Amino acid sequence: MLGVVGDSQKSLDGFIDTYNTNQKKMNSFVDTYLNIKSDLERSIKTFNNNYQSCKSYFFNGDEDSFRMMDTDEFFKMCFFNNIKLVSHSPSENRIYLKTEEGIMLATNNRFYTLKEIFTRGGYSIPQLHQFKEFVVFDIGMNRGYAALKFASYDNCRAVYGFEIDSDTFDFAIENFELNEDLYKKIKPHKFGLSNKNEELDIYCLPGADGVTTTELEFTKLQSEWINGKARMKTKKAEVKNAGEILSNIIEKENIESNIVLKIDTEGSEAKIIDSLIDKDVLDKVDVIMGEIHFGLDDLDEKLKGFKNISKVYFTDTIYSFCYVKEELFNVLPIKEF
Repeated sequence: MLGVVGDSQKSLDGFIDTYNTNQKKMNSFVDTYLNIKSDLERSIKTFNNNYQSCKSYFFNGDEDSFRMMDTDEFFKMCFFNNIKLVSHSPSENRIYLKTEEGIMLATNNRFYTLKEIFTRGGYSIPQLHQFKEFVVFDIGMNRGYAALKFASYDNCRAVYGFEIDSDTFDFAIENFELNEDLYKKIKPHKFGLSNKNEELDIYCLPGADGVTTTELEFTKLQSEWINGKARMKTKKAEVKNAGEILSNIIEKENIESNIVLKIDTEGSEAKIIDSLIDKDVLDKVDVIMGEIHFGLDDLDEKLKGFKNISKVYFTDTIYSFCYVKEELFNVLPIKEF
């Protein structure tokens, strides 16, 4: 009997020792967790304080004067890309920025297009660096951001821009005049391009010139239009035959360098591309890139002799694209081990 009791006591003592050991480990784990949690909370608090301090410094303590805009996104766009906030006129909704390369940019509270071009690598492809010399046809010039980006390349000879909306055209001229050296390369035209010469209606949203369109159907598809349709304004504007205009410029200017075509016209891309094909202009183009908004599911079929290097869908009908001439398409091997 005493032996059984002794064995039970030993088992109990062993269990208690194991429990005490595990309890010490648990206490150590909890202490470590609490220390990490405390350090993490302190780090997060420090980060938030530093973020708010940096943002307050960036906006000069005047963040509230930037109305109807995502100031956090605006600050991050500038902070992580070394873009300086030069000046702001709240009553005019006018903001001046300066890039690390010294390019001055005017914007309002809608800065999406500027962000895509100057901070997200929009229209930046290797071929632009490979060309000895190139010219750009910027169809859908908007505020001139892409034209300025292209013109900033040392090997860019000229940018021929086309903007259908007279107010947006004036906005582009303001940006060009802020950059006199780059402006010398830019040839802006205050009319749109299409598949014929005519005067037509354009549909606009005040303050959101990046979505101005000639296609009423487009206003049913794009998110800004869906949200702001009640504010739609209709204006008259002029368009000219894209194939004829570009063909005449190429001949008149005796363009023999590589040709880059950028097209983003919020819905009329198909008409423009068809016109360029009809007039054999695409045969002279080396790169074509931009956005398609609807009506061009067969772009691969249309662009014979080109290779698709990028196509990114934003919706079922809206996508960005970039094609280069087949002889410029050069694939490097992928390491697969």
